[in-house]
Amino acid sequence: MQHTAMIQSWGRSRYDFSWETLRSFLDGVSPIDLDRLALQSRDEAYQFLVQYGYDLATPSEHHDAWLVFREALEYLERVICPAATPLDRAVSMPEELHQIADLTEVLLLASHQSPLQPWACALLRVMHTISHANHAVRSPFYTEIQRQILERYRQHIQQDSKGKLHLGSGLLAVPLDDIQLREEKSRDSLILKLLHKPDNVAQGVFDRIGVKLVTPSKVDALLVLKYIRRNHLAIFANIMPGRSRNTLIDLERFREVYESISKPGSQGNFKSNWTALQHPSEVQEAHQNPHSSRAFRSIQFTCRQLIRVPNPQYTALAELRAQLKQRLPGDEVNQLLARLEADNPEPVLRFFFPYEVQILDQENHQRTQTGESSHANYRLRQLRTARRRVLGGLLGDPL
Repeated sequence: MQHTAMIQSWGRSRYDFSWETLRSFLDGVSPIDLDRLALQSRDEAYQFLVQYGYDLATPSEHHDAWLVFREALEYLERVICPAATPLDRAVSMPEELHQIADLTEVLLLASHQSPLQPWACALLRVMHTISHANHAVRSPFYTEIQRQILERYRQHIQQDSKGKLHLGSGLLAVPLDDIQLREEKSRDSLILKLLHKPDNVAQGVFDRIGVKLVTPSKVDALLVLKYIRRNHLAIFANIMPGRSRNTLIDLERFREVYESISKPGSQGNFKSNWTALQHPSEVQEAHQNPHSSRAFRSIQFTCRQLIRVPNPQYTALAELRAQLKQRLPGDEVNQLLARLEADNPEPVLRFFFPYEVQILDQENHQRTQTGESSHANYRLRQLRTARRRVLGGLLGDPL
């Protein structure tokens, strides 16, 4: 009987599937969209953390994990839990989460039914997002990356005696109402974006560095794009497929009107044909960012720029060679140098880094300041999506 009971118990254990976590493997469900974990013991939770990237037995990794935990608690309380507007529902995080002294406890709470289980899941969703954000920003070359990308555009910005901005100079200069160069997304904005992104992957955040160009008219927006192409500020071969969006102007109709008014004797102009040049609303909706207002229109694309930075390892080895030659006998130095040069690093590191370009006319730029298309309302829509995703059923029924 005992043997039979053991076999039955083994059979139940063997087929005790964690249906939720299997969805990550089979359906590609993001880990922050799972309702629970399936960890049964503290040792299993510890091993999970090790494979995730934090070995709590290693002091530096233990320290990093606790920094993530504390930032996630703070972000939950400061950004996610408060009501976004009087029409939204505020929630209060249980004090017990602040009392956790072992990070494996968070994983176990998220795995077993209790009043704290949904809160542990909410906390882990934010922790996972912050961990990804940390890996996205850790680059010893980030300052140089910013400089190389944005300096290309700064060099082409001119200001005349009346204070008017232009892209370029001379007869081919394009008038600008404004230019904004973003060197880094704020920490809160990066975390919020990751929380509402379907794939929740920091490597998919392409607008950490960005260029926004505001023109007097929609035709000027196309002239800016033409200038960027002709002066190789962005190389068309490095535009990321699937990351371009044009909701500003109907390019085919623009071409038709341009060719028509360019004919000898033509009396037409862009102004008289402008209504027909507007980008069709149905095309705009097909490419719409779910958090953008349907009234907002722009040209937007993501470009990868090749970055070149001196390889610090190569420099360090060069200095080491020089020191060895001064301090050791010739034969001994030659033997050591031969071993170093067998795996000699490249003197320059080369890699691509993405950045976003947005071009819009003054009319649409004004829409970003107030009303439905404003940045504040855009962020509010992002925040509401993130709150629903992180808190789930903790928000209760919509008010």
